[in-house]
Amino acid sequence: MPTLIRRTSAEVRVDASTVDLTGESLVTEFEADWTATGLVDADPDGDGARILCGQEIGAIVVTAELWDDAPPLTADGWQDVAEVSVAWQSAFMDFGTTDSGEDPAKRVELPDPGDYRLRVHGHNRDDGDPREDGDPVEGYLIQVWPAPRNKPVTVKSTSETATLWRKR
Repeated sequence: MPTLIRRTSAEVRVDASTVDLTGESLVTEFEADWTATGLVDADPDGDGARILCGQEIGAIVVTAELWDDAPPLTADGWQDVAEVSVAWQSAFMDFGTTDSGEDPAKRVELPDPGDYRLRVHGHNRDDGDPREDGDPVEGYLIQVWPAPRNKPVTVKSTSETATLWRKR
């Protein structure tokens, strides 16, 4: 049975409609292709991934979990769920986006560099841009575990944001 090793959650500032998941360089430079999942894409050269948000600039909540194996799949309560593989070259995954990378609440320490699977869940992706006070907070759950490389998989896709990008 899979075991949750670590869990962290933080408010993250979105810039340019994405949350960058980075390694040691704190930068991931690739042009994401959202047509496969409408939610997440991995850097083909490794050590990075991007999550596509519904708002261009604003605050969202990101929760990241490290598992020792594939966690149980739960899509209830989420608009979109997708998986991608990433070849991490660092021993951590940072999701601070525009921060300096020094906030431990915005980082997941990995056991070692290597191949990992990311399952990203997103909700409240279609609730306005920009968000007004009282609007639902956009949120993401990132689950990561060691796994061999595999093709992207869309588990669930119900948001207008995902539908728009998958049609391109």
